[in-house]
Amino acid sequence: MHPGLLHDGLAYWARRSPDKRAIVIDRGASLTYRALHAWSDTLGAHLQERGVAPGDVIAIAGTNSLAWAAAAFAAMKAGAIVAPFNDRLVGEELVFLDGMVAPRLVLADAPRADLLRKAGVTTPIFSLEDAVRFRDAPAATPRDVATSSDSVAMIMFTSGSTARPKGAMMTHASYLAKFHEMRILDATLGPDTNSFMPFGLHASPGLAWGLLFMAQLGGTLHITERYQAERTLRALEGEAIGFFIGVPMIYDQVSQLPGFAAADLSALTFARVGGASVSDAVLARWRDKGVIVRQLYGMSEMGGGSVIATQEEALARPQSCGRGLAFTKFRIVDAEGRPCAPGEPGHVLLRGPGMMAGYWRDPEATAAAVVDGWMQTGDIGVVDEEGYFTFVDRAKEMIKSGGFNVSPAEIESVLSSLPGVVECAVFAVPDETFGETACACVRLQGGVTAESVYQHCAARLAAFKLPRYVIVMDTPLPRLANEKIDRRKLKAEYAEPSRRPAKIGASRE
Repeated sequence: MHPGLLHDGLAYWARRSPDKRAIVIDRGASLTYRALHAWSDTLGAHLQERGVAPGDVIAIAGTNSLAWAAAAFAAMKAGAIVAPFNDRLVGEELVFLDGMVAPRLVLADAPRADLLRKAGVTTPIFSLEDAVRFRDAPAATPRDVATSSDSVAMIMFTSGSTARPKGAMMTHASYLAKFHEMRILDATLGPDTNSFMPFGLHASPGLAWGLLFMAQLGGTLHITERYQAERTLRALEGEAIGFFIGVPMIYDQVSQLPGFAAADLSALTFARVGGASVSDAVLARWRDKGVIVRQLYGMSEMGGGSVIATQEEALARPQSCGRGLAFTKFRIVDAEGRPCAPGEPGHVLLRGPGMMAGYWRDPEATAAAVVDGWMQTGDIGVVDEEGYFTFVDRAKEMIKSGGFNVSPAEIESVLSSLPGVVECAVFAVPDETFGETACACVRLQGGVTAESVYQHCAARLAAFKLPRYVIVMDTPLPRLANEKIDRRKLKAEYAEPSRRPAKIGASRE
């Protein structure tokens, strides 16, 4: 069976709805389906003229732009594998990715091209600014290539929150199957869907669930060069956005804008949140606007969302990710691989059609990650008696304190419920008595103090879960490119006792 290729949808909608907007970027610049299809055809033919062959890797390095979108489709039409480089990476980070995937060509905007050259990258670079001239060049069509549904379409890089990023090889078929699964989850998705992505096109939500998913649906994707809360709210209302993915920080910031209360968000029927814990207060603010924000759990290696709540499930269990999708399955097991009882936290295993084909040129990491057909996620989750799944935390980030396993995400959720806590992160630091204890970095406003933060936690958490160090920061917490707070960086910064303030609160019994 040949289910097709990821760029087939673009060709279909270019025939069926040629004058419909396919993609819109800041300040109203846009491309119709006809224009995006024609531009990527001509650019794809040029890439073939430059020697790009099926199976070659084409890296794309740049901020969100119409040229970026055209380049991604052009590479696939030429039979190449798209490797999107994070546009925030510099120096050694770019050298590492370039060395990992050994691309035939890097399509880069001017700032990224300059960074690549200064870093010593010798891979040929083709300017995204030069790619713009193919938008109005004489039409050309890429020659047919031997690409099948099982061919690798892209290499999605893991976030690198615990180590160097790995490259998950994703096939055409795996994402097409995930897109079908999403249509089953929500039948309202279709050609009338307006999507807004606050992320970079280099990330899985932007490229796969933004650009490629909308091209399959025949909908319209709205993107921005850089995330801004005000711009996001303006797009959600002004463009009647119906499909939106964000991290907790985005939902929190947007809901606190002065214009949020009066904004018409009635079109927003599919709002998803993932990447970290989100407070009940934030969920409630959106629910009061008639928007049911659905929790999701997933990973790049599985094609994105693997457990996503329906609206009904989100209303019944706001902090859960629902009871599962049509084709993607999950299991919760203990350290010996035995199924956990309801309510017992355990290791999360995943299996489904969106699973990666493996890590790029890393068979050992692939063998360790996929065992007997199940993805070993490295995460901790729990399922209740009715089958609702709730993400607990990364297994490697759990705090082992005096024989107890403590979830940083649980403490962060409590911290976030205190008015005046702008953002927070919790991680383990060494402790002479208990082995490890919780340390919280918080950015505060409105006169909230470290002591009041601690007392807020003390009223809501068992003594062994309390953060014994509260570090007040007057600058934004460091974040990874996917907008998750970089716990690893904070943990390294405050590992030494001399970097931390005195312990807070009484010694626990």
